[in-house]
Amino acid sequence: MKFREVLLVVVLILAGFVFFQFKTGHWKIDGDWGWGDWDGGFGPFSREAAAEETRTIEAPLPLALEIENGRGWVEVRGADQETIQLTFKKVAWRRTEEEAKDVVGRITYTMTTAADKLTLATNRDEFPRKNFETAFILTVPRAMAVRVTNGYGTVRVDNVADATVRNRHGEVYVSDVSGPCSLETSYEDVEVQRAGGQCRIVNSHGDVRAVTVGGDLTIETSYAGVRVEGAAGTADIRGPNVDVDVRRVAGAVTVDTTYEKVFLSDVGPAEVSARHSSVTAEDVRGDLTVRTSYEPIQASRIQGNLLVTAENSAVSGQEIRGGKIDVTTSYDRVSLSGFSAEVVVVNRNGGITLGPLDLKHGMDVRNEYGEIVLAWPDGETARLEAQSKGGSVHWGLEEKPDVDQSNGTSLVKAFSANAGAPLIFLSARYDDIRIEPVGRKF
Repeated sequence: MKFREVLLVVVLILAGFVFFQFKTGHWKIDGDWGWGDWDGGFGPFSREAAAEETRTIEAPLPLALEIENGRGWVEVRGADQETIQLTFKKVAWRRTEEEAKDVVGRITYTMTTAADKLTLATNRDEFPRKNFETAFILTVPRAMAVRVTNGYGTVRVDNVADATVRNRHGEVYVSDVSGPCSLETSYEDVEVQRAGGQCRIVNSHGDVRAVTVGGDLTIETSYAGVRVEGAAGTADIRGPNVDVDVRRVAGAVTVDTTYEKVFLSDVGPAEVSARHSSVTAEDVRGDLTVRTSYEPIQASRIQGNLLVTAENSAVSGQEIRGGKIDVTTSYDRVSLSGFSAEVVVVNRNGGITLGPLDLKHGMDVRNEYGEIVLAWPDGETARLEAQSKGGSVHWGLEEKPDVDQSNGTSLVKAFSANAGAPLIFLSARYDDIRIEPVGRKF
């Protein structure tokens, strides 16, 4: 490579690194760097000073605690007590250790008490250069509602009445909350365990994990993964490029994503809207509705209807217990077995294989540039009409069909006298149709 090309690559790498630092909050243009006189120091040239204060806040206390921390970390734990134990930590960076100690000495917290809440905050806004961090570490009465606003650091809340967290670019961990929770952050992970009420989580470019949520669960994130392990209500998961894994949800599940796989297991009625996403669903207690493209769909042990609209996607369904199966796809195979339902299948450029438990419901199956194979259950006498233009209809049962002809279009009709029986209609273009008894290899 020429020198200019090498230089361009180096510049692009450095620009990407700088952009990432600003985007994730590691660097900020708010005076933190001490431009001009280098008062804040820079990177390895800065000096650090730290200090902490402790305090007990006596009863009586309001039912809500609000913490406003500009940059740093927050930890709140509930306990069987009537007071609040507070530890306030502060860390500053400056050009010299003496300057850093001076800043630490001037950093403090404020406390405001109202009838409905106790508010803790810092005097961060008094500093033109904010290259310091503060932390609130508290043990509070278990019955308190906790609200945290933080930036660029970790927030942990455990064992309280309810939790509301608004964090910028920091991890959020919440557990053992007896009531609802509402959590927001970006570029870092969120985890909630054992929340007694409904839970709402908003993230961006960070994973989300929710375990044992006692109410409805709503998750919004992007370019990350979502894992749900237990929810007593519904689950609604949305965001682009999200890898979704949802298990053990009592209520309905809705998923809207792109370009990543979706897995559902032991859930209520489910609806998945996706693009370029594979979908696997098992043990669904209700209807399963799927919209996707260019990736396979696998459904098993569905207690309701199976409704699929796809493009360029293989569709596989086993043990569909609902009364209706409706599948539309193209350029890949459709395989359905172990069902007793009304069936509508439309495909192009891909085969269709059907293995029903019985023929007590009608079928309307159409394919173009792909074969249709039907395994006929023993003893069934549903009316059959199978026609293929540009292909053949192969009748493999011992009973002789009523019509078996070919004149440009191959046509087979059987059991036509059973006027009250459901109609099995099969139509293919430019490929064959095969009707074979159950158990025969084809």
